[in-house]
Amino acid sequence: MQSDRSRLRELEIRVANPQHWRSGEHQLNIENLRQLRFQIEDQRKKLRQQT
Repeated sequence: MQSDRSRLRELEIRVANPQHWRSGEHQLNIENLRQLRFQIEDQRKKLRQQT
């Protein structure tokens, strides 16, 4: 399984190059990127609260 960092980078590249994807795939990539960013930020907040 990919790490969050590598998955984030992959999605950023996909979103930055929409010409390589069908419209539906591009929208899915955008949504997956949004969700992953939210998940990573949520994890960071939880870690900060623990310290």
